[in-house]
Order: sequence, then structure tokens, then C-alpha cells
Amino acid sequence: MLTELSPGHWEARILVRDASGKRRDLKRVSPIKLDARGRKIPDRNGSRALDAVMAAATSIRVDLGGELSESTSVRQLWALYRAHLVEQGRAGNTLDRYDVVAELFNTAFGERRLLEVTTSAVEAFLKQVGEAKGPSSMRTARNVLSGMFRYAVRKDALTVNPVRESQMAKNIEAKGRTGGARDLTIDELRFILTAVRTSQVPCPRKLSRAERNRGTPVKAYTPPTVADYCDSADLADLVTLLAATGLRRSQILGLLWSDIDLEARTLRTTGKVVRVKGDGLVRLEVEDDPKNRRNTIALPDFAVQMLKRRRAALAARKLASPPDSNAPMLDLVFPSAVWTLRDPQNVGHEWQRVRDALGMADDITAHSFRHAVATILDDAGLSARVTADVLGHADPAMTQRHYMARGRTHHAAAEALERAVNGSGN
Repeated sequence: MLTELSPGHWEARILVRDASGKRRDLKRVSPIKLDARGRKIPDRNGSRALDAVMAAATSIRVDLGGELSESTSVRQLWALYRAHLVEQGRAGNTLDRYDVVAELFNTAFGERRLLEVTTSAVEAFLKQVGEAKGPSSMRTARNVLSGMFRYAVRKDALTVNPVRESQMAKNIEAKGRTGGARDLTIDELRFILTAVRTSQVPCPRKLSRAERNRGTPVKAYTPPTVADYCDSADLADLVTLLAATGLRRSQILGLLWSDIDLEARTLRTTGKVVRVKGDGLVRLEVEDDPKNRRNTIALPDFAVQMLKRRRAALAARKLASPPDSNAPMLDLVFPSAVWTLRDPQNVGHEWQRVRDALGMADDITAHSFRHAVATILDDAGLSARVTADVLGHADPAMTQRHYMARGRTHHAAAEALERAVNGSGN
């Protein structure tokens, strides 16, 4: 309620409940405001008094725990939400990706109170992110904000999540290579598996960004062939197992020989390799990890034969170049040259070098082998549930949506229609 006490001087009143549930009658008068000459500026419509009483009200309206309120800033909410994600065991790489997004929205409206964040403000921010960073970053930003405000609703700081009803801008152009890994055809998969062991195509190193920007001539050297490079980088066996299992790079590099039963022709997924700030590369075993679900996979014969050869080769290598007996060592299937963990990021760069040498598209990544496995199993008539079990997905519907290739020509469908209409094949 607003009351004009005198011309340009107002009183604002509001009833508010505090944390105990009691109603409190708050009053505030128009704060004094001076112009450049030190003269009082009248509050012509009472807006200054109203702002003052609302600020006082929001400082009182806290939730019972006192951790969050609608007057909490977006920046403060992110700090609390991030701590919650750490407690939940969210992966370090995921947190790093979220930190990048948080810097964007904290710059845009980090000092706003939660009650001041509207759906239209969220949509405007998402559009800016999409135009500057591309649709992938826009989706990530929406996911992070939605999780934050859902957390605020759960803590009784808000009653409505303003991000839930937001819509992302359409027709945002991709920035660089986005959209994820492309599917591999069967012919491409066979070509890759052969090339990494036999191709005599030169495999030059990739120039760094600084070298590309300088445009200076690269010192002449004779690059190795693709086959020689894959042998020296220990990439051929790894690519073979990617094609045989559809596992992620981090899972392949975390495999122990105790995870593999060559007699039963199976492989268990137990740990994965990740880089943790302050600790470097570590092998993690986390219960219910969505990116490394505990699973047992049946191995095809070509993978079993490769693993048998590999085990013998590693045993011979240990005799010739034994690991440091004083350092703790894991019995890794794919160790580094000094018997330690290999970096999934480095393996990705090694694959990029091979891919470029073979003249393949830059959206064929290590994850493309995972898509290829899903498509092969789908073509074989296996159910989405079976494919989800192989890939370690909790939801078969997600396997169908994101991993099984769509838009292909199905001659079997035409044959079925021919049989139905003309009765051929009966």
C-alpha cells in the first residue's frame, strides 16, 4: 500500500511472513536522493519507497533452512548448486563444461535475485549464447540453468522453475564442428580396421594452432605410414576393440586384464580413465556411473584373437622393458609406453591424425565406432534392449534415438511390401 505523506514523499507498507510463519507489517518511506547540486529529488510516484519495502521483504523471506531464498543471487545459487553436484560425484569433465557456461550467465545476470529471473530473460540469454557459441552450447546452458533452478525449487526458495517453460531459439547456425559423431557405414568400418594395420598412406603430424596461424613452413621430414604410426602409437588394437565393443575411449583405457575372460569370450566394464584437476589421470570405479555402467559384453572372435596376441606381446615387452617396481602399477590392457594410464584426450588426437591421413570426414570420431556397433546390431534384427545392454545404456529408447542410424534405404522393407502385394515368396 502506498501513501503520499507529503508532495514527493511516500510511505510503502507490505505484509510478509517470516521463517516462523508470523506476519510482519513492514513500512518504508522514500529514501532521500540528491541531484548533482545537492538538492532533494522528489519521489513523484512512490517507486523509491516501494523498492525499499520490497528489498526489506525479500531479506526476511528465507526458507526454513536459511540456505536459499528468492533474494539469493544467481551467482550464489550457482555456487551452492555446484557444491551439490560435487557431492553427487559428478564427473570433473562435466563440471569443467558447466563452469564455462556458468561464466556466461554470471556475466549476463549473475547479480539478479532469483525472483527477478523470468522465462523471457532466460530465453534472451539462451539466444545470445546460441548466436555466439552455437546450438550445442545453448543446449548445455539451458540444461545447467534448469538444474540450478530445479534445485532452488526443491530448497523452497522458489515455487516455479522459470527455465522449465523456456524455448531455445530456432535456426541457430552451428559454430565449427558440432552435432556429435557421425555414423560409420559397414564399408567404412572395414576400411578403417584394415587401414590401421596395413595402409601405406603417409601420416603427417597435425599442425598446432600457432603453427597454422603463423603460416611458416614446417621443417621437412618423412612422415610414417598410417600402419607404422598406428603401431608406434599403439592405436590399431585400440581401434579394433572400439569396433568390437562400442565402449568409450575412457572405458577402453581403463580396462584391466582381470576384466577380460578370454575363455568365456567376455569383457567386464569396471573402471574408466579421467583427468582430475590436481590429481592428473586417475582410474575411477563409481557405482551407477551413467558413462560407465557395470556390464559384461560378449566379444566377437576377431577381438578375442587380437587380445590373445596382445597379452603375449605385452608379456614380452615387460621382460624387455619392465615397469618401475617401486611405482604402483595397474595391469592395464592399454598402458602407456611407461606402463601408466593413457590420456583419452591424447588418444583422440592420435585418431584425428590417422583420420586426416586417410581422408575421412572430421565428424568421424572415436565415438563413431559406438554408433556403428548400435547400427550393426539393429541391422542384425536384435532388439533395442539388447543393444542398450551392450552399450551400457539404462534406457533403450535413448539408444534408438541417438545411436541407431536413421534415414537409410531399407531394401528389406520393399521386399516385405512386394511379398504382401504380389504374394511372391509364398
